[in-house]
Amino acid sequence: MKKHPGLWLSIVVFGLLFSHHSSANSNTNDAVNLLVAPPAATMPPPMPQNHPITSPRYGATFSYVAKGLEPTSLHGFQFMLLYDPHWYWKQFNLYFDGGFSHFWVTDTPYYTTLNIYSIAPVLRYSFKKYGAVLPYVELSIGVAYLNHTRLDHRNLGMHFAFQDRVGVGIALGKKEQFSLGMHAVHYSNASLCSRNSGITAPLVVDMGYRF
Repeated sequence: MKKHPGLWLSIVVFGLLFSHHSSANSNTNDAVNLLVAPPAATMPPPMPQNHPITSPRYGATFSYVAKGLEPTSLHGFQFMLLYDPHWYWKQFNLYFDGGFSHFWVTDTPYYTTLNIYSIAPVLRYSFKKYGAVLPYVELSIGVAYLNHTRLDHRNLGMHFAFQDRVGVGIALGKKEQFSLGMHAVHYSNASLCSRNSGITAPLVVDMGYRF
């Protein structure tokens, strides 16, 4: 058989072109796959499920004195605005509140009312969530201004006081926007003044909402 060098050369060139075309198609397919479905390592991590809201929140709480202790005839209410910067550490959450409290007594004709303006950090510990219910406990120590230094027969000493508060409650709703709870609150100047009778309400009922 007569050999045809040109034929063999054409076959070799065709084979090289086919191989290069297959490699190019493979690279193109890899690039398309990267665009359509990037590697798992480049995907953003999922949002934590235990804290559905990750941006700062605002809210308000209205509280009513259900039982007074110092003095025993104490009545009143509190209205607090809160700011939650979403500072979490494990089960703990730190937020801030401030507002107005109005107290009065009914067993004396003088020194019958007292207004208090306060601001405080609040440390909340949240337990395990059950459906739409999140139980919690809270502790707070803040500062307050009293518009009078007397209430009933009690000499409060000075206009400055510390506000000590401990409470329990539940947050309700998919975004934990509603809250119901109760707390005990005490005001005193920590003996910074020679007179320090103090005010105590061992049972205050809370209703709150967060935006």
